[in-house]
Amino acid sequence: MAYWIYKKVLLLLAAYVGILSSVTMIPNPSPWSISSFIGEILFSPLKLLIAVFLFVVGFLSYSLFVRDLVKVYRPRIHDYTLRIPRLFFVLLAILSWLHLLSQGGMLALIGLALALWYGIMDVNLEKRNR
Repeated sequence: MAYWIYKKVLLLLAAYVGILSSVTMIPNPSPWSISSFIGEILFSPLKLLIAVFLFVVGFLSYSLFVRDLVKVYRPRIHDYTLRIPRLFFVLLAILSWLHLLSQGGMLALIGLALALWYGIMDVNLEKRNR
């Protein structure tokens, strides 16, 4: 149980830090100066690559919490022992999503949508494999 909690805490931190840092690292152009946006991408591709990598890590980590949310509401016989801790971490993930949406705007919303889509798809794939 302690290892499971440690893993969930690290996943939550990776998700939150990944999305938040990608929001701050990806350039936010004004609508009238697309040339500065292209210039920033061309002259600092490593920064963009790191931001995209952190974004992918963030939304994949959040998708695991979406999967846990589905497991809380559709428990199997052996999942009853972890129902309350899963619900606690899902609530923490929702609180961090709210903070990211207030800080990041559109990019955080895209990350949330991708996490919801991938998390629900992952649960469906688990059902088919069993």
